[in-house]
Amino acid sequence: MQKQFQTTPILTNVYRIPERLREIDSNYFVVRNHEKKTFEVHHSGQAGTTYCLTVPYPELDARTLDLVQKTRISNLDTLISEMDQNNRRLEEKNREIPEEACVKTKEVLSYLNHHESKDTVDRDAYSTRFI
Repeated sequence: MQKQFQTTPILTNVYRIPERLREIDSNYFVVRNHEKKTFEVHHSGQAGTTYCLTVPYPELDARTLDLVQKTRISNLDTLISEMDQNNRRLEEKNREIPEEACVKTKEVLSYLNHHESKDTVDRDAYSTRFI
């Protein structure tokens, strides 16, 4: 059974965000989720559920409008393309991590090999940035 949260419809605010969302599509509406302390955008024309997104900002402002415009179904191809590009960047970055770890490990091993007989660590031992 899905848990129901206490919500309050938001009909307007100082920036008129709910009204401006309805200008984009008359089926949009905004609620305040009191348990999560967030704003949610809903669309009454959706099949199954009205929920569209949780506003990741503490207040309703122009960023909300931008987010709703960006996540509309009409922008699906652009969204998927952006997600694919971001995933490729992350994969490339993840490939670099083992190389960096190898270089840093060699630096540590070299230091330890040259200082293995000392009981204390040199004053300048921590001058190399490993991270």
